[in-house]
Amino acid sequence: MSKIIPKFVHGFDTAVLTQKSEANPTTGEASRFSETPHKGGLFLISIDDDEITQEKGKGKQRAARLKTRNRKTVMYEDIFEYRGKIYRVNSSKSGLYVEILEPMIGQFEIAAQKWGRVFVLRFDLHQHFYSGDNRRITAFRKRLFNRLKRIYGFKDIGFCWVREKERAKSQHYHFVLFLEGRLIKHSSRINELITEAWEEPTGSYHVPIIKRPFYFGTGEEIADDAIHRASYLAKARGKGYRDTQAKDFQCSRMKPNN
Repeated sequence: MSKIIPKFVHGFDTAVLTQKSEANPTTGEASRFSETPHKGGLFLISIDDDEITQEKGKGKQRAARLKTRNRKTVMYEDIFEYRGKIYRVNSSKSGLYVEILEPMIGQFEIAAQKWGRVFVLRFDLHQHFYSGDNRRITAFRKRLFNRLKRIYGFKDIGFCWVREKERAKSQHYHFVLFLEGRLIKHSSRINELITEAWEEPTGSYHVPIIKRPFYFGTGEEIADDAIHRASYLAKARGKGYRDTQAKDFQCSRMKPNN
């Protein structure tokens, strides 16, 4: 197995997939978002009353942010069964939303069935101000996907993104892409396209560094590590701070080959 040396460009580890290295799946370590494991089962979370969180800064009170009503199933196990298959997941104290895990794993399985070799890429998108809607992420996705299809020739692109807001005043997004592996020889260009589609000269939007953000191989080769890494998107913590009509997450709707 050839050794891939990390190289950071535009906020990404841009290790190049060469003819020697592309035949083997690449892996990366995913840090748990809590060091304290919690064992348990499933339960339904329901917030009956809107929770108001008030942010204060530099001597004056900020506008209150409303946490919208939420009703999703939370699981705390370290494994998750989907259509008869068992996957390791990055669960912890806050738990994972089943409603996010299921379509995300489903899209990965469809990608593996359609293409054989899958390129999975995890990245984050930050901004320096709060907005209640997701118009920015929608515009970003359309802009990025148009460029990916034009440059690489992708017919379908699998994805899932989630919106979160924690201690910072603004929301941020976590994103995972599922791409046809046989069409990708070098990953660095994809990283550049992501940065170009999101960032602006003003510095209001930026793409932070994630170490070893991609997995490459057949579905069977990379499923365990890739799904464990991607399951971080489903964590319950940080969801719900948005306008009533806005979404906490969105996944693609690719269909399997007949």
